Amino acid sequence: MALPDCLAGRITGISVDDDELAAVDDGGRIYTMDHALNAPWTWNWTHRYGTPLWLGDGNTVPYGSARWTWSVLSPGEDRVWRDTAGNDHPVGGAKVSHVFALSPDGSRIRYVDPWLPADHSYEMATPLRGRFQARALSTAASTSLVVNRYGDLYTRLYDFDISGADRVFFGYSYEDQRGAVFPKIQLPAPGWVHQPKVPASGEITDRISVHKTGRGSDARELRIEGRDRGVTGYWHKALTDAAWTFTATGAPLAGALLQNTPDDRSADTLAAPSPYDYAGTDGEVTARIDAFDLAVEDTPLVLRAGDGELRVTLHTVDGLRQSVQARGLTAQPRHFYGNVEIPQSVLDDLGTQHPALRQLVRDRLGSARCTDTDVVVTDRTLTIKRLGLTLNRV
Repeated sequence: MALPDCLAGRITGISVDDDELAAVDDGGRIYTMDHALNAPWTWNWTHRYGTPLWLGDGNTVPYGSARWTWSVLSPGEDRVWRDTAGNDHPVGGAKVSHVFALSPDGSRIRYVDPWLPADHSYEMATPLRGRFQARALSTAASTSLVVNRYGDLYTRLYDFDISGADRVFFGYSYEDQRGAVFPKIQLPAPGWVHQPKVPASGEITDRISVHKTGRGSDARELRIEGRDRGVTGYWHKALTDAAWTFTATGAPLAGALLQNTPDDRSADTLAAPSPYDYAGTDGEVTARIDAFDLAVEDTPLVLRAGDGELRVTLHTVDGLRQSVQARGLTAQPRHFYGNVEIPQSVLDDLGTQHPALRQLVRDRLGSARCTDTDVVVTDRTLTIKRLGLTLNRV
């Protein structure tokens, strides 16, 4: 394959999905080539990346990570993807292309999209509320696979559009969309699915991969390099299968061996919880949020008045933006699309609650189960606009 002069002899890694190839040079810069499924004369290389419209000055792999992967969800190959209500939705006409990258400790995943600012500010949480520490990451068609040092495996269907962030082009709802005639995309986005472990008699390495096998978001195959009874090859299974199959290759192992314990050890090497706790008071009502993580979509919100207590969920989606946002939580306000969800059982028993809590739910949330709200967060404050609450860091 002919390479542009600026890239020739400098490639340190490549990743391919659908009809696109991404390459990274020795400075961590990202180059992309499209039309890979067509004739070579149509292949088109560019270092352009980011706003506006994939015409930005370029981007680099987040964290400078060697554990990165290129993902493309396309209308041509994938056609549709399925939300948590069981509804299939067409893939956007412009495809969804991301580089996902794993942090040094394996507990954070940042992604960069050619249509978004080149600021490394968008994240996808790892399993167990962003505390799972992965050794490896692979993504294809917006389906990510991670594995830890003990061989615990998780998959997730997630990208910018699926997350609920692309409200310019798609409609989303936290209300139940099952059976809807014209369903919106169900939120929250699909979470991590704990996959079965490779049989304990087998060995595995940290070389993992995801492969699309057809149309729809379940058409994926998972693969893990390893050994079975001393023979080298790879373990594989369809995304929704319950068991792994081994295919021998005889090739030497290239990845680092993992322990592959028979029991679940997902929680044995957790990263520290998020340090962002917030609390505040409005009249007789106090509110508290513990361990807020910008990449975790659902956070418990506890409201108290007198001896009464309401436990609700604050949903947050990192919103669409075209300007640069600082990474993580800083003094720069970060704007989220939010939603306050009240369990139906709480609404049913609302009449038994403290009057101040009843009034808050009635007057500010309209006694609704799900209520959209803007949420603005810094490293010092968290504001839930619809509730009229600003909580301070504690």
